[in-house]
Amino acid sequence: MTVSPFMRAIVTAGLFAGALTGVSLAQDSSVWTAKLNGDFVTLTYGSLNPDKSPLLMIACFNSMGIAVLNVHAELPKMKLGTPLSVAFASDGKTAPVDAEAGQDEAEDPIYAEATDITLAPILEVLRSDKPATVTVGEVSAELAVHGRAAAVEQFTKDCSLD
Repeated sequence: MTVSPFMRAIVTAGLFAGALTGVSLAQDSSVWTAKLNGDFVTLTYGSLNPDKSPLLMIACFNSMGIAVLNVHAELPKMKLGTPLSVAFASDGKTAPVDAEAGQDEAEDPIYAEATDITLAPILEVLRSDKPATVTVGEVSAELAVHGRAAAVEQFTKDCSLD
């Protein structure tokens, strides 16, 4: 059977459009990453899209000896500095963290932030090979298992505060 050049062009355009959609979906999917930049180490879970804040970011400042946590969950409007309870949970283990409401710019969403956190209990929960959640007040989000162990291992290797 002979396929006309017009039909080939239509099929090619459709395949190309489908591939682009796949790239877009991959950028919006949440993935685990660990990055080292000098003395600054991050463990993130979220979109690869640089225009979106990750759901979860743990930052380790080796030279300053502190670690911080940001959880960009869909939190209701509240006064900045409002105390918030963050909890990591997996396989019967929990790691509570005292945080407060933060915001970068007035039009940006509210997020939970905690400074000078103790990493060991959080990393113990995240090392589980079972599903994990992070909860801020009444808002809870699932943290995927896929890729988590490798990212946590890399973060632990690069962060001297564990």
